[in-house]
This record gives sequence, C-alpha cells and structure tokens, in this order.
Amino acid sequence: MISDRFAARVAAAGLDLIQAFAVSDWNDVAGEHRLPDLGRARALAVIVGNSRALWPRFAAALDPAQTHPDPLDRYVERVIEDAIDGARAEIRYAHRPPYLPMQRIAAVAGLAELRPSHLCVHPVHGPWIAVRAVVVFDADTPDLPAPAAAAPCDCAHGCLPAFERAAAGGWDPDDETTWRAWVAVRDACPIGRASRYSELQLRYHYGKDRSALMAAVEAARRGRGG
Repeated sequence: MISDRFAARVAAAGLDLIQAFAVSDWNDVAGEHRLPDLGRARALAVIVGNSRALWPRFAAALDPAQTHPDPLDRYVERVIEDAIDGARAEIRYAHRPPYLPMQRIAAVAGLAELRPSHLCVHPVHGPWIAVRAVVVFDADTPDLPAPAAAAPCDCAHGCLPAFERAAAGGWDPDDETTWRAWVAVRDACPIGRASRYSELQLRYHYGKDRSALMAAVEAARRGRGG
C-alpha cells in the first residue's frame, strides 16, 4: 500500500507516527476545513506526526551553519516531500496556511484522542507527540484496522487543572515560568511518560532557545543524543 511505503520513508527520518484514513471521514465533519479529495469518493490520506524520535534525527541532519528561521519545519517539509517520491499527492502542513485543526483531524483519523485539556493523547506516547502534516494521495482508501485507543485517565483531576493554570498565566516563550506551566500540562498526563521530551527538546520547542538546538546538534555529532 502506498501509505506503507510512505510511512517507512518518513519513519526513518523520525516522523514515526502515521495513521491512514479516508478523506471523506474527515470531510463529513470538517465544515470549512475540508481536505482535497483528488476526485475520489474515499481518497487515501495519512496524518503525519512524531514522538521524541524526531529530535535526534533532526539534530543529526542539521547543518549548524544553516540560517532558516525554523529549521525543524523545513526539515519536516523536506522529509515528507522526498518520501512522496513523485506520487500525485496534496500536502497540508500544520505550520503553513491554510491552517487546519490538526488535533481534530488526528482524532478522526485515530492517531490520538483529543482530551478536555486540548492534548492529543497517543495510546503509547501519551501527549508527547506533535502533528506535522496531512498528505492526501491519489489512491483509494483500503480497509483499515481499527486504531488503538489511549488508556482512560482522570483528566478532570490531572491535566485539566494544569491546563487551566497554564491558560491563566498566558504564553510567552521568553518567560520560562509561563512555558514551563504548559509543559506541566503534558506532565500531568499519566500516559506515555517514558516518551517525555528531553530537556533540550523542551527548551527549543517551548522556549525557542536556539542554543538548545545547537547543543543537540553537537551532542548528535558526538554520538551522545540530546
């Protein structure tokens, strides 16, 4: 299946979370945020995400001399576009307009459940994931197995109070207190704690700390991870 070949290629680069689904399943509930169907009643789509597996592969591939303002987004684009390998497809990136409700798409596709705290919770990695893109292929959707569901947990007494505290404090990547409060929302979820992002990854994703990225690149060069 075309999605299996695509999944193998992107997983090798760290985009290790892939879930195939029918575009029509999303478009039935999408409102104004419909996906292209390339003229097919049940066009095949895949939603692409990652666990912490992306970070070391991205760091190892990054040229420290590059000047792109967001090298991670550029890396994701390059990996996905190379993995399509000439197939007819439409890509919608999370970081580029037209912006789509990627968390809702992930829930409809079965990649992760959208919880009351606005976390996408994966059955293995919990909230320690990111959703990067949706790719629609010029192919019909085959019969697909039912996706696994995340374990139930008490969101009302765990991540939801943490979310309310973080929301009350606002958001400022230059203020470590505020972004640490948002990290605490993920930390409050009991699922997937072994998949928690590294400290360097947290500092880069939340605090936009370029020095954390350069430290990860150096660690990758020395074979120490990061």
